[in-house]
Amino acid sequence: MRTLLELMKADIRERTRSYSFLVTIAATLYLGYLVKDGTISVRMGNCQPVANSAWTGFMVAVCTVTFVGLVGFYIVKNAIERDRNTGVGQILAGTPMSTALYMIGKLLSNFAVLSIVTGIMAVAAVLLQLFRGRDLDIPALVLPFVTIALPAMFFISGTAVFFESVKFLRGGFGNILFFFAYTALIVVPMETHLPATDVFGLHVAMQNIQADVRTTMPAYDGEFSIGGGGKVAANPQPFVWRGFTWTKETLGSRAFPIGYGLALALIAALLFDRFSSKGAAAHQGRLKKLLGRIGGTPLQRLPEWILFPFEALLRPFVSGRMLVAELRLMVQGLGWWWYIVGLGLWIASVSGDPVTARADIYPFVMIWPALLWSGMGTREKRFRTGSILFSAPRPLGRQIPATWGAGFAVALFFASGILLRLAISGDTAGFLGVAAGAFFIPSLALALGVWSGTSKTFEAIYVAFWYIGPLHHIPAIDFLATTDAAVSAGTPIAFTIAGIVLLLAAFGGRWRQVTAA
Repeated sequence: MRTLLELMKADIRERTRSYSFLVTIAATLYLGYLVKDGTISVRMGNCQPVANSAWTGFMVAVCTVTFVGLVGFYIVKNAIERDRNTGVGQILAGTPMSTALYMIGKLLSNFAVLSIVTGIMAVAAVLLQLFRGRDLDIPALVLPFVTIALPAMFFISGTAVFFESVKFLRGGFGNILFFFAYTALIVVPMETHLPATDVFGLHVAMQNIQADVRTTMPAYDGEFSIGGGGKVAANPQPFVWRGFTWTKETLGSRAFPIGYGLALALIAALLFDRFSSKGAAAHQGRLKKLLGRIGGTPLQRLPEWILFPFEALLRPFVSGRMLVAELRLMVQGLGWWWYIVGLGLWIASVSGDPVTARADIYPFVMIWPALLWSGMGTREKRFRTGSILFSAPRPLGRQIPATWGAGFAVALFFASGILLRLAISGDTAGFLGVAAGAFFIPSLALALGVWSGTSKTFEAIYVAFWYIGPLHHIPAIDFLATTDAAVSAGTPIAFTIAGIVLLLAAFGGRWRQVTAA
């Protein structure tokens, strides 16, 4: 037990000192700012709840679960991987510690890290109420975090342990799959109305609030939305909400995510290979064999002339040979099915209604190559080739531009359908806005990859920004410029500047690595 506690303390200490955690804290504080200025909120149609302590606590807790919880999964999904990479896992495998106890320890350390982030959001809710000059009721502010956010974080902690224990869920495929599973877990309770499926507590909270509203406002239209969308009435009626009315049934329903999280950790113990290479091979199963048969990437023998447009565009900065080499590394191992889906998304972006394609299809086009971008700047650390590459001539002036150019080429290809339609329609502002997004993405991926050394940081930040901004069409963070509102708000300019800063940060991080080598 003492060994387990020491291991948990080391886990928490390492992760709270990582670049990924610091980026998450920065994103969390930015989310608090967006809640403060009303960009992200909980909206109820023709009803306007008064911003008292109960409503502020609920609103911030719901935003924490909806947005921070998504990022939190990627932050904590590295506890077992770190033990595997550092050799600690092999040492622990030879100790009497049971696999179930090890998994529970990882579950609790994950939960501790996510609880810290949740606590920061709770403090932000208190400060938000003070800045507004409203009444301050600490119990009413904190209760939603305890009853809604923390059980959800426990479930996410157990899910992260489970994903790390299943071989084909450990990498980027599992990271993308979790996003869709996360979205489904938000929607399913709204459709089924089953408390057992409401792991995030959003449905039970919505029912509780709507019941209170209807007792005093029979004309309430039933609208309920989280984020930047939703219907807003011209003259909403004010409503004072005093907080949750918890019953034994509704309070008991919050035990489901805790039980699910614990169950996932115990199932993970049954599937875990206990850091054995033989055990890992035995757990590969039929899925990996099937994927191996599909295999083969059509870009492994890519001729340079195919990239002539990109080479001409990037010629002042990078050679065609290095650009092709980086692109080959980026797409290595992809099967034909990946290209078929990508091509299908691209075709969908150039067909149908232009406005709909840009707003509703284009975001999904730009999430498909996320795993290609996530490896930018991380291969040197992952494959331990830094000492070789950094000793080559001009490691800054040759490799960084080539890596960024390959990522930019991928972004331009997937955005080319929308760019073509905007060019034909003469929408210069929209064209430049979409191009700015294509510039920002590889800059973000390269900077985060160089500084963190892991692909998870980009996957977490990119998916979260994509989910909050382009998918919900919140103009302030719609870096893909999926609507004219984002262009009018000057968002492309802001993200262009951010892209330049991130690119300079990537150069700075690589210079730091080269000088330290």
